[in-house]
Amino acid sequence: MTNYFICSDISNSIQHTNSTLDNIVASITTDTEKAYFIYAYSLFESTITEIVRYYLKAFPYKIDKNITVNKELVLMSSRSSIIIDDMIDQNIRKHSNKSLCEYLQFFVSIQDLDLSIDEYKFKGISNLRNSIVHDDIKNSLIYKHTNSTKTSNEDAPTTLYKDYICYFIQFLNSYDVCMKTKYSEYTLDKLARTIWKNTFSTPLLAFDAVWEYHSEGYLQFKNIDDLKNRASSLCNSEHLLLAVFLQQYNHTINEYVHGFNKIPSLVSIDTDNKSKLVELIDFFDSFPLLFNGEIIKPSTPK
Repeated sequence: MTNYFICSDISNSIQHTNSTLDNIVASITTDTEKAYFIYAYSLFESTITEIVRYYLKAFPYKIDKNITVNKELVLMSSRSSIIIDDMIDQNIRKHSNKSLCEYLQFFVSIQDLDLSIDEYKFKGISNLRNSIVHDDIKNSLIYKHTNSTKTSNEDAPTTLYKDYICYFIQFLNSYDVCMKTKYSEYTLDKLARTIWKNTFSTPLLAFDAVWEYHSEGYLQFKNIDDLKNRASSLCNSEHLLLAVFLQQYNHTINEYVHGFNKIPSLVSIDTDNKSKLVELIDFFDSFPLLFNGEIIKPSTPK
């Protein structure tokens, strides 16, 4: 199974979140501190959750072994990816229902990262968040007919809200550094080469013999006539797999490279090639433009 983890995807997501958090810190006032803090907290937590979801989808063997699969879902699902998505959702709910600190410990451990968590700081963050979300309504109900109220963090200074939001940014930046150190090899170039190599074992279609990078950083065929010549020696199953790639790239090229009389009936394809075909469908669901215009490498100066 091809791994779809892309290091830069995570890094870009973190940069987007931190840019928003920076804007919140710059805009926060006494009148908006509670609302902005709750938004920042939610944004931080959702960023962690989506990274976990992305990671587990790329490394499904990391899903908790105690997660159960619903029998009805298995019977109704046409593709294993649907079942995996459900298991990931269960795994996330199992840990996101715990304290923020425990959730972050899960977040770090599942990725095997050497990243410290300031438990004292995150406990303070959670307490402030809970006091904002729960105490006002609790006071209006439980203590409505008395002269008493519970006031946890009611008079927290604006600087504390800013400090906590800045710590979200600091934590995500530290995570970004650790993640890049451990997973830097997971690039779009590696993914393109891996999916191609896993699909075509024949040396006739070696990646570097067929593809090259345009100066702007996207993939293009080296020579269409050479590809057509190479394709003439392929077996029927490889013709089908190549046709799937070429149809994503350019259907006119597809018609030129091989006649569709070369495409076999699906029933005649062996189990291994059927598995490759299913994986290709899943791959192009997630990366429809990887072989058709997506910038994979930095542009080369002209």
